[in-house]
Amino acid sequence: MKTKSEMINRILAEWDPIGVGYELAIDEYRGYIPVILRFCHDKKKLINYLQNILVNEMGLEYDGRNKKYNTDIQLICDRIIQVYNDF
Repeated sequence: MKTKSEMINRILAEWDPIGVGYELAIDEYRGYIPVILRFCHDKKKLINYLQNILVNEMGLEYDGRNKKYNTDIQLICDRIIQVYNDF
């Protein structure tokens, strides 16, 4: 049986915002999980944390006014929170 952290890591790897591919992504995003776990009780904080990662750590552009960006990150957060709550 997979752990909560492993399930969240799988979600991040499937999302793969920098596009390294699933095999590399499985290790690429693992370091973010401890902080993600702290924010799973507050969707807004989790969204803000993921946005911060995208912009300040990965160097990606993120436009919070862009509906697709917002929808994508909210769906990822919903999946993460669901895993967190199911364990």
